[in-house]
Amino acid sequence: MSGMFDFLPPWARTKAAAALVVAALQIGVLTWIVLDRVLLVKNGQEIVLPIVPVDPRDLFKGDYVRLGYQISRAPGTVVEKPEPAYKQQAYATIAPNVEGVWAVTKISVRYPLEVPAGSSVVQVRTQGPWQMRSGQLLLTYGLERFYVPEGKGLALEKAARDKKLAAIVAVDTQGRTAIKGLSIDGTRVYDEPMW
Repeated sequence: MSGMFDFLPPWARTKAAAALVVAALQIGVLTWIVLDRVLLVKNGQEIVLPIVPVDPRDLFKGDYVRLGYQISRAPGTVVEKPEPAYKQQAYATIAPNVEGVWAVTKISVRYPLEVPAGSSVVQVRTQGPWQMRSGQLLLTYGLERFYVPEGKGLALEKAARDKKLAAIVAVDTQGRTAIKGLSIDGTRVYDEPMW
């Protein structure tokens, strides 16, 4: 039986085959990472989160906008027992309030068994100990940075300060999130490229 490595000595054939297998595995993993993100952005439930202003961007890391959210601070009254520890992954159940703005309604260390209609569950990470005076828990969603075309960041930061900027976010059934785009005054201005 002839193979593609027949021209190599026997000891080199196994190394060449192993290298080919390793390369195929690496390509497969990279393809899955990209495909997983594309499927999340394409098929996830879409929610729109208003942006609140955050510190200016870091000039050494390229053009991006730092995004802050009202849902990044959860009231202590919505945290279920057992309470999440410092820098622990947890799940936030969020739902639109009467003004249509998404707010945290529950924080739990496990994915909730029941999700109320109209609500979404998103993965979060606690970012600090309880702030006892305010009774709030600080959360990050992995949605705090959005890369933009060169020179466009300052205009978006101004829109955030004017409370006109919102993030369009995809949420899948496991609570993973990805930014699909940005809107200013309800008009979509940026879309996250699929590739």
